[in-house]
Parts: sequence; structure tokens; C-alpha cells
Amino acid sequence: MVFSLGALTLRPTQGVAGMMPEEIKQFKDDRVLAGKGDANAQYNLGRHYAEAEGVAADPIQAVAWWRKAAEQGHANAQSVLGHCYAKGEGVLKDFAQAVSWYRKAADQGDNSAQYHLGYCYYYGEGVVKDVTEAYAYYKLAGMANETASEAFARLDEKVSPEDRLLGQERTKQLQKEIEAKIAAKNADVEKKAAKKAGK
Repeated sequence: MVFSLGALTLRPTQGVAGMMPEEIKQFKDDRVLAGKGDANAQYNLGRHYAEAEGVAADPIQAVAWWRKAAEQGHANAQSVLGHCYAKGEGVLKDFAQAVSWYRKAADQGDNSAQYHLGYCYYYGEGVVKDVTEAYAYYKLAGMANETASEAFARLDEKVSPEDRLLGQERTKQLQKEIEAKIAAKNADVEKKAAKKAGK
């Protein structure tokens, strides 16, 4: 099974017999932390299963661990989970689910999710086709991602002047919305950390 994440492709590189001891150790360490609810370790555990690092490849287990991390708000896990649904890798293909997970990650500033969400809006995959939303998400993603920047440039050449103006306005609005969500999340994290430190 091969997992393709935009320009990144995840391939099982070795079988269990050829795994390096450090891969196996890292898998075990991540498994312990993931079992305790650590979202980063859960995300990493999903990657271990997807790439056959320290464990045999198992796309269903990869998705299960990415889902645990995604449900805790881990943006990379949300983006990868969206991709799994879009491609039907480890789960049944479901563009509506893909869009839902992409949106959660995109709202946290994940440019891969923004790029894929732009794609979904442009082609009407899992959402109603909307060139304005596609323009805005491609534009945001393109600020930090070369592939998305190229996709945006192609779209920018195709749209009418009216759609371009609407897309530019939506980009500004969307950027403010995302910045506000990120600021609120960061404030919440700081508040929880301060509360925990005060105990």
C-alpha cells in the first residue's frame, strides 16, 4: 500500500525482517506514549504503520492512530486522515469525510490541508463546487507551499476578473478567520497550561 500526501509519498520501505533496531525502538517508544494519549506519538504511530517503520505495514492501524491524534486536534493527523478518506487508503473513500478533516486542519493553518481543500472546492469533491473558495484556499496554501502556489497560478489565469476579485476578498477574510482560530486555540492551550501549573 502506498500513501500519497500531495508531493509526499509514504511507502513501506522495508519488511519486518529488514528493519533497523532504532526503528523498532522508536515504534515501541511511540506506542507507549500513544497509549497514554499523547497526540504527537499517536500521529507518529500512524506513520510507523503507514511506512512500515518498526512494524509491519498496516494501513488500517495507521488510520486508527491518525484518527486518535486528529480527534485531539493534531493538524497534521487531521490533514493525513483527510487524505486517507480522499484516496480510500485504510478507509472507504469518502470525500465528505475528507473535506471535514481537511477543514479542521486548514483552520489551524495547515497548508497541505488548505491545498487539498482548494482542490475539493475547485472540482466539487465532497462539497459544492465553489471557485471563490477554491481560489482562497489555493492562495493561502500557496503562500507556504510551492505545489499549491503553482496550482493557484493556474487557477488565477482561468478565472474571470469578477471571480478573481471575489477570491481575493475571500482570501483576506479566510486568513483573518484562521488567524483568529489559531489565536483562540493558543490562548486556550496557555490557559490550560497555567491552570495545570497552578495545581
